[in-house]
Amino acid sequence: MAKRALPAYDLGRGHWNDRENGTLQRVTSVILAAAGLLAWPVEAATSGADAADAAAQAYVQGRLAVAGDDFDTAARRFGDALKTGPDAGLQRRALDVAILSGDMKAAARLANEIPIGRQVAADAGGGSTADSLIALIRAANAASLRDWRAYDAARAAFGEPATAAQSNAILSTGLQAYGLAARGDVEKALALVEPGAATGIARSYLTEMRGHLLVLARRWPEAADLFGAMIAAEGANVSRLRMAAVAAALEAGRTDPAYRTKAITWLGSGPERDAQLEQARRRLQANPRLDGTGLGGLIERPADGLALMFLRVAADLSRERASGPALGFARLSTVLAPDMPETWLATADTLARGDKSALAMEALARVPDLPPWDELALARRAALLMGEARYDEARALLKAPTQAAGAGIDEWARLAEAERRAGDNRAAAVAYDRAIALLPAEVQPQHAQLFFLRGSAHELSSNFAQAEADLRRAVELAPNSPIYLNYLGYSLLDRRLKLAEARGFIARAYKLAPENGAIIDSMGWAEYVTGNYAEAVRLLEMARAAEPADPTVADHLGDALWQAGRRFEARHAWASAAALEPEAKLAAVLARKIDFGLDVALAAR
Repeated sequence: MAKRALPAYDLGRGHWNDRENGTLQRVTSVILAAAGLLAWPVEAATSGADAADAAAQAYVQGRLAVAGDDFDTAARRFGDALKTGPDAGLQRRALDVAILSGDMKAAARLANEIPIGRQVAADAGGGSTADSLIALIRAANAASLRDWRAYDAARAAFGEPATAAQSNAILSTGLQAYGLAARGDVEKALALVEPGAATGIARSYLTEMRGHLLVLARRWPEAADLFGAMIAAEGANVSRLRMAAVAAALEAGRTDPAYRTKAITWLGSGPERDAQLEQARRRLQANPRLDGTGLGGLIERPADGLALMFLRVAADLSRERASGPALGFARLSTVLAPDMPETWLATADTLARGDKSALAMEALARVPDLPPWDELALARRAALLMGEARYDEARALLKAPTQAAGAGIDEWARLAEAERRAGDNRAAAVAYDRAIALLPAEVQPQHAQLFFLRGSAHELSSNFAQAEADLRRAVELAPNSPIYLNYLGYSLLDRRLKLAEARGFIARAYKLAPENGAIIDSMGWAEYVTGNYAEAVRLLEMARAAEPADPTVADHLGDALWQAGRRFEARHAWASAAALEPEAKLAAVLARKIDFGLDVALAAR
């Protein structure tokens, strides 16, 4: 049905790739490609014509193991194949496996063994992407060991930075700046990172980098002002940036009380349901004298800054659907800052997008069992389980927090989402009852989703009186949501209730989202129900073009064509709907329509 779009209740916000607003809505992939990092290497390896039979067999077994996601076996088999002697192609294949599986010690060993063919000229946009991978792994490993001589060698292999105005110099600039900071020369690092001459994404990267360097320099007012400007301009929903701004302002507030006021304002104005910000609010409320270092959110070492730079690259690459490179950068961040929860959460997210749920679960196991990170990891574990249709496990995982003292809105809403995904809409409605009961007296627009989801659960469990009340409440709180308007309008239309009002809701949704196929379908169906068959056909043909895989849209088009006297075309539309493997109830109706026509099929209901 056309009202079908149901957004999931998801608190996994706070990373750059989750931004909904701001000037950097879409990353310019050309910039990352120019740095030679969008095409992360997965190079073909051959055993060579003169390789020993055992080595060749081990290589083939390794490739088969990779295909079966058995990375432990793949690593062993590639290791066996390499016993006959070094082979750069095979070493790079083994390196890929080590990165994917998270064996970064093996990745570092292999990166140090593989010769770099030529320097990567980041400022020229050229060089070997395989060499860039090797150089970055060497640099991250050296930084984690505080071996700054090896770090400088790896950085030089990656490429010397060009001017800050050249956006493809972001990574090389960051590598040099944090290397200088590690040697105690933060002021020289700050002189290198000047975002004013850069534009677009390069300016954003360099601005954030400069903020972290100011933290290392303990220049608190400057750091607070810079991060504050960032969250105002582009990072309103990025909890990491907001936490850095708040913490730096609290530190600046030691000598200037105005900054403490700024900190409280910034913390209070962030997204309400953000686990990291909520935890910070609770801590500051419990201890009004808390300073920035005690609150958290500030980097403590140059390696932390490098880790955050790599995390952001990983997030931006994820937006470009480059999951392989994104995973590489996320894994490197865990090498640099293994105690930073965000590195493991980001790694798990990247693995989950690549359908590597078992490896994602392993990454989540590394997240510390401390608030708010335990809450975020729990939500991701449940999402992974639901993605594999392991609903009973997901429900059991999410039910436990609702039984704990102090269980809040989010705990109940997550359980409700699991119940809904499992198909138990009555249980979902009960869980949403508990979540809504915890809302403040003054309900805010951001709470509309809870009413909408409870309403949809009631509607799907045949309790339309309660469903209508909840759906109307959602529309009242969020009057410009096309999803809410469409769902309410179609629910009324489908029951032939309050047709003029129902059509009005759908028309508002159509005006707000004229290219949404589901809403076009609803608009066409509204014309059908009110007898305007010619206009219904026109709209439903548009909906069919927008949603070619939706059997309900094809069914609606068939009905409109039949009523418009186009019987042959109607049967073709119904047959197309039947071929899309609809639910059993619709499939039975379609079979009757194809065999006997619309009138007989409707009479048989």
